[in-house]
Amino acid sequence: MDARAAISGSRRWRGIVLPATFVALWGIAGSFGAGKSGLFIPLGAVIGALFESIRNGDLPGAVGATILRALVGWSLGSLLGFAVGLLTGLSTGSQRAIAPTLHGARQVALFAWIPLFSAWLGNGEAMKIALISLSAFFPVLLHVEAGCRGVPAPFREVGRLFAFDRIDEIRFVILPAAAPTIISGLELGFTIAWIGTIGAEYLIGTGYMNASPDGIGAFLAGARENARMDLVVVGILALGSIGFVLDRVVVQASRRAAGWHKRSR
Repeated sequence: MDARAAISGSRRWRGIVLPATFVALWGIAGSFGAGKSGLFIPLGAVIGALFESIRNGDLPGAVGATILRALVGWSLGSLLGFAVGLLTGLSTGSQRAIAPTLHGARQVALFAWIPLFSAWLGNGEAMKIALISLSAFFPVLLHVEAGCRGVPAPFREVGRLFAFDRIDEIRFVILPAAAPTIISGLELGFTIAWIGTIGAEYLIGTGYMNASPDGIGAFLAGARENARMDLVVVGILALGSIGFVLDRVVVQASRRAAGWHKRSR
């Protein structure tokens, strides 16, 4: 057991090798004068900008706004996607009536909805949340629908054998069998919602959830407009790091929520 734990721990550390090597090369390049080219941002300048943005509160405020906004939008979009996916996945009539329109709408690029949403909701927080929710809606919808329709026939026969009514069949047969597909949809939905969050903040700018800069996207836009490439790099690094951590949290939470599926295997 100890040997397995040691091997598992060593595998986890392997993921740090590449970023650590990149940071080391970054620092070495700066020490050899690469920063004089004007196209290279020295590691020291980025570290200084990081502490500056933390000290003046810009980065913490931006990070807090983005995380909250992403989670709210993803939650709303996932709930709606789950409900509609369940409807179209369980009812052939609903699938024929609703699915063609939804599948057509999902072909529209996410940010192409901005002019229409702006006209309906303005350029404030409601518009951003709507855009983020839409980005999560379609992946969850499609995975829930596919999961429900892909339940093997023998599983359904078990439900009939136990004389389950429709609600019990959904709870004890369909959802457990579809759990892996649904979990994949939730994970993919969060990934796209995170992209939608940054895009909405970058393109739309101000909002009502936090003081300026309102989100990492707006933080990046402001740094670009002020020609602060060191802050742009800080924003990019923060975006990647926080997105990775949140993605891991969502993955673990969704798998824990479906733990009954694993126990039933």
